[in-house]
Amino acid sequence: MKKIVPKGLSLSASLKKLLLIMKLAIFLLVFTVLQSMAGTVFSQTSGLTLNANQSKVEEILLQIENQSNYVFMYNKDLIDVEKKTSISVKGASVVEVLDLLFEGTNITYKQMGRQIVLSPAFAQQEKKVTGKVTDANGEPIPGAAITVKGTTNGTITNVEGTFELSKVEENSTLVFSFVGLKTQEIPANGKTVINVVLEEDMTGLDEVIVIGYGTARRQDYTGSVSSVKMEGSPVSLAPNLNALESLKGNVAGLNIGATNSAGGEPTMDIRGQNSISGDNNPLIVLDGVIYLGSLGDINPNDIATYDILKDAVSAAAYGSRSANGVIAITTKKGKTGKPIITFNTSGGMQSWQNQPVMMKGTEWISVVNARNKYAEGSTNWMKTGELANLAAGSETVWLDHVTQTGIIQDYQIAVSGAAQNVNYYISTSYNENKGIVVGDDYSRISLLGKVNTTITNWLKIGVDASYSRRDYSGFAANVGEAQTMS
Repeated sequence: MKKIVPKGLSLSASLKKLLLIMKLAIFLLVFTVLQSMAGTVFSQTSGLTLNANQSKVEEILLQIENQSNYVFMYNKDLIDVEKKTSISVKGASVVEVLDLLFEGTNITYKQMGRQIVLSPAFAQQEKKVTGKVTDANGEPIPGAAITVKGTTNGTITNVEGTFELSKVEENSTLVFSFVGLKTQEIPANGKTVINVVLEEDMTGLDEVIVIGYGTARRQDYTGSVSSVKMEGSPVSLAPNLNALESLKGNVAGLNIGATNSAGGEPTMDIRGQNSISGDNNPLIVLDGVIYLGSLGDINPNDIATYDILKDAVSAAAYGSRSANGVIAITTKKGKTGKPIITFNTSGGMQSWQNQPVMMKGTEWISVVNARNKYAEGSTNWMKTGELANLAAGSETVWLDHVTQTGIIQDYQIAVSGAAQNVNYYISTSYNENKGIVVGDDYSRISLLGKVNTTITNWLKIGVDASYSRRDYSGFAANVGEAQTMS
């Protein structure tokens, strides 16, 4: 039997379904409009007007909250909101106001919806990096230099090839270098252990070195030679009064002694002493000519390169005079192009490395009594003036009166250039050194002129002239007497 559904019931069900759809549509429409309005409100960051004079940061933030829909979140232990500042803006955005408010501070901000979070910008974390430097055969390399690129922070490897370097930032780059091996740059990237293998540098084989009375490529020379480039090198920036000071610690097998007086000349030897009582100084060759003068007459700023010949191969050119090795010095010359005028000035300070600590008066009296077996506290052996000073509590440390902080000053001006057939270099310098002992003074004036002309393919004419005047007229105090005076 077929059932017949009344039309009224069917219309009611359809109406209910239609109403449900309309409700859903209206809800979605309202939700979308509200979201759009909210987005419009939060995207509007202009219209702030502030005029605060020496107000607390906390009060200024509260004014921003009152004029906008933003809420600030911060930790008072990290953010100094009690700090007073002044700000005056009209119709500015929140971003502009915050940039002005926190300008010159370490405070940063980040928007998260209606919330703005304030936080301090912490410095990059520094770590300690350790590691080992080896060659291609796996052998450790002692003395390899490790530096943080762009800084003076560095160290060297020990005899086992290991190193330890502190204060290394996570995004810094470490530079590994050693003489005769390729320099490597390795990003730290937060690592705490970095092991490096340095490979042989073959590019140095084409370098021109001075041997005998001429030059040769390094790969064609079979002897032991070390070269130090001074021109344009950071080594030349040190305030050195002596031509050999720049070689300290830069050449294996070359020992440069210390100087204890103003303008003093250090001792030197190559691969140790060869004679007990004879001269151990190596032969000096200046611009291809054996130099018999004093190294104190050579201005370090005029030197372009050093070539140190260490073994018996140099005897083929210089004979027995090179038994102690050879130091070949090449001075600067002009370069093709416009004339170059250079002015250099540098300064430095000198101080005691291990200054003696003098005894106090009471300590000295006790030592004298003990040494001479006098009664403890005895003073009858002292002079009248000494007794008077002891009674008055007056003590004089004479060593402090005859010593001072040494000062080094260096001034140099040079003019150089070169044309098609002419090369010239002219320089003059003034050096002054006041030593650590009062009255130990030294000064030097030096001149150097070099002109070389190519006449034909087989004829060249050149003139090299130099003048130097050294002044040791200062009268140094007697340090030994100052240590024993009472």
